Amino acid sequence: MRNEFPQPFGPYELLRRLGRGGMAEVYLAKAPTNHGDSRLVALKRMHAQLTEDQSAVDMLVQEARLAMRFDHTNIAQTFELGCHDGTYFFIMEYVDGVDLGTLAQSCENRGARLPAQLVAYVCAGIARGLSHAHDLCDENGSRLGIVHRDVSPQNVLISRMGEVKIIDFGVAKVAARIQQTMAGIIKGKYAYMSPEQASAEPVDPRSDVFSLGVCMWELVTGKPLFRALGSSSPFAVLRAVREDPIAKAHNIAQGLSAELSAIIHKALERDKAHRFQSMAALADELEGWLRKTAPGYDARRLADDVRKQVQAAPPGSVPQNAIATPPLAKMALDEYQPSQLSVVAQSPIDPGRAPPRRPHHALTAPETYAAGGPRQPSMMYPRAYLLPDQRAELELSAQSTDQEPAQPTLPVWTPPVAPAWWPSRRVVRQFLWVGAVALVFALGWSTIATLVRMGTI
Repeated sequence: MRNEFPQPFGPYELLRRLGRGGMAEVYLAKAPTNHGDSRLVALKRMHAQLTEDQSAVDMLVQEARLAMRFDHTNIAQTFELGCHDGTYFFIMEYVDGVDLGTLAQSCENRGARLPAQLVAYVCAGIARGLSHAHDLCDENGSRLGIVHRDVSPQNVLISRMGEVKIIDFGVAKVAARIQQTMAGIIKGKYAYMSPEQASAEPVDPRSDVFSLGVCMWELVTGKPLFRALGSSSPFAVLRAVREDPIAKAHNIAQGLSAELSAIIHKALERDKAHRFQSMAALADELEGWLRKTAPGYDARRLADDVRKQVQAAPPGSVPQNAIATPPLAKMALDEYQPSQLSVVAQSPIDPGRAPPRRPHHALTAPETYAAGGPRQPSMMYPRAYLLPDQRAELELSAQSTDQEPAQPTLPVWTPPVAPAWWPSRRVVRQFLWVGAVALVFALGWSTIATLVRMGTI
């Protein structure tokens, strides 16, 4: 992608890059609203290698559908999963602020540590958001079994207004399916895994409790817990997660409340039966400690504390997102207008429902009818996405069908749907490679046999 900004990306306008990771690049972008103007969103553009693994693509779609069901103030809103020029992207709520990892790293580099009340308030918000995700149920009242799997400071955003937002649900699960790039994607994340995750055992919400415990330990001490082995092999880090003793936080951070330290270490119990059994229980403990030690600590005080930490950081160590930010409001859910690039899109009327649209290379015919049948070419968007006057016009035209026949709509060309048995590009490349090796072997064998018959050998 070009480095000049602004630049177009489908119906969106990319204003600047916000960050880059092993799975994706994130951009600040402008998106059209259903009012005809523009709002700010975060566009997360997945790296191209993701499309080479169809199982990872299917999982990405599944995780996107789950992410769009979240409705909590501590979870960044996901509006849409789309595909443009063969590249998948997310449209997400733009959080104008700083990620917790950058803030913590700035403190760590200058030998400082974050205030304990800031850590407790932020982690209580994270726990509340994760509790909402863990408890999410389907239409039958059964829990969906959502586990974040990648709770780390880099996946927590703090806005300038003191909002705490967790992001990237399910991305670690998708990353684990991309075998050829696993080392590049997971590197740096091992140190926040739970012991059961590090042992490749089944995980449940208590795995996220341990990961949040690692975050809390590092935030209150200003030191790495398992990341000190980052220069060693990943296996050494995973072994440390499973086996190494964990020093008491209040022995490392002088003056730290022993009560807060006890909360942190209960979250860090390696036996998950001894940990907090839910994120709600952890949030209750943190909020109770806050009420006793810092009554009245709220989003405004969090914003003030974060601003002080940013001002104390060395120049250039913390990105100043206010630079070149256009004077636009961020997108609200009821303003979002899904694009024609949507694989899965959020509905402003029914947040748990997604329109039955997917690009041809990621959609099989049975899935089309399972999702509710093929999209009618005369409807650009489902009824839920239409403006009030458009819905009124549609209803008026429906009422007039008894008086006069409806005018036939012009057919809209849609790209052919790939059959379910159609091989992926990776399978085709592997087949060609094996065929080339077999051909070379056959030619060599034939040459040797000919030379033997001629008596040359």
